[in-house]
Amino acid sequence: MTAMHTISIEFDEASLTRYEDTFLATLWHLAQANPQDDFATSVPGELAERIGREIIRRWLREVSPELWRHQGQHCYWRELTKLARYEPGPAGSTEWENGTWVPREDPDDAGTVVGVTGEPAERRQV
Repeated sequence: MTAMHTISIEFDEASLTRYEDTFLATLWHLAQANPQDDFATSVPGELAERIGREIIRRWLREVSPELWRHQGQHCYWRELTKLARYEPGPAGSTEWENGTWVPREDPDDAGTVVGVTGEPAERRQV
């Protein structure tokens, strides 16, 4: 014979930062399944959101931010590479970094980067 059961977990919402990760994950799952009022009020959703944000806060604390994805010069660089391509100085010499910008003759050539050997490197969108 089977019987119905109710499982209740009591916790202090103000203590979310002090709970172990496993207990916090359990709270999040329970908050998602909470049948409290079928969205009649915002309380169950706000509680699930606060628990979720604590989980995200902990995760972000351990993740290094991407520092170089977007930079101010990227837009200008992209526009420049539509009009010209960079040809570095001789490979292996001190002049390698002192190359020149050459106007593009073929607009479909935009995004081709010249490699160290002087041959086109991998084709990529710049």
